[in-house]
Amino acid sequence: MPLQGTFDVLDFSGVLELVSERNMSGRLHVRGRSFAGNLFFSDGMIVGADQSEHQAAAIVGDVPQRVQEICFEFLGADRGNFEFHPGRTSAPAATNMSVEDAMAQARQRLEEWQELQLLIPSLDAQPRLVSELDPGQVTLDRDQWRVLTAVDGRRNLRSIGRALNMSDFEVCRAMRDLLSAKVVELDTRQAGMAGFNEVDAPLATEQVTINGKRATRLKPSHAPAKAGASSDDDPDMPTIVISPIKRDRDEAPRPAEAATNHKDN
Repeated sequence: MPLQGTFDVLDFSGVLELVSERNMSGRLHVRGRSFAGNLFFSDGMIVGADQSEHQAAAIVGDVPQRVQEICFEFLGADRGNFEFHPGRTSAPAATNMSVEDAMAQARQRLEEWQELQLLIPSLDAQPRLVSELDPGQVTLDRDQWRVLTAVDGRRNLRSIGRALNMSDFEVCRAMRDLLSAKVVELDTRQAGMAGFNEVDAPLATEQVTINGKRATRLKPSHAPAKAGASSDDDPDMPTIVISPIKRDRDEAPRPAEAATNHKDN
């Protein structure tokens, strides 16, 4: 029989500790107000994860991230329910993470989330491109690039996340870095989104022109090191470098505008 209950009786961390201490195998389904997910266990170790709301099931490379996301969402939750279905899981063993490590990472993410909320107080804030870029180069990673291509002056942060299939935490983390690089600015006044179709998010492109500056995707071996990057960063992750467009001396400057250009294959 499955083990089931609500978080007001046994909280999320207590459920994980129970499964771990008893070396149980099976699928733990957890559901809150607007978020649901599955954690797959083998002998008390987390071996897989997927989410069943707006985000797709995790592939092999995404599993540790999805485990962290699920634990973060339910850490400290006082409402929600769980069901544990015992048995050997059919999910591929894409990771082998202890409950202790998963909860430690979730707590670390919670601390970062609280810091992000001080900078970005509302997901209803609307980002927009700055009118002038600072001199020099700006290096963007993959998530920052995806968020940047979705900034059109109409979408708020919540809509950008849904359109790009990114969590609120992932969007705010990328937006923090874009704000720090002074590529975008935030309008924190709550604005309506009438007439906006979330599935129409633009795809990341090879080149984009932003207010007289051109962003070009570089191979990792040619990309300058990102300030503050840790040694744990993926060395193969593509980067985007924004640098000034060279103009002919006689060419008159054009008004600043944002446009996306697809690179021909």
